Amino acid sequence: MAKLRYCERVHTHFPVMFAGEAYVGEGTVLNVSVPGCAVHSRKQVQPGSYLEMRMLAPDTLSPLRVGLAKVRWCEGRRFGVEFIQMPGEDQVRLGRLVKKQVPLVLPPRPSAWQGAHS
Repeated sequence: MAKLRYCERVHTHFPVMFAGEAYVGEGTVLNVSVPGCAVHSRKQVQPGSYLEMRMLAPDTLSPLRVGLAKVRWCEGRRFGVEFIQMPGEDQVRLGRLVKKQVPLVLPPRPSAWQGAHS
């Protein structure tokens, strides 16, 4: 039986950095919706753990900030998170992304990504 979602998920492909209580990781956002996203990463996380996230969304050079996200599931190198706490302006940006008002695949911008690591 297929799971029914209350919000549509949109396929994406842009970088994300995340931090847990004792680790930092990076990966790629595979799909996103207003309440959460799926991530592919080499860093393993545990269901039930909490993360802070910075997504390099394609709409601007500034990262989309998630102050608190909960890991809901993990399958191999993929995991899903629920966004719990996010600044208002970033919620608005996320809503625009999901409504496809901007392209959802980020072109390579090494200098911008390197700046996000600093």
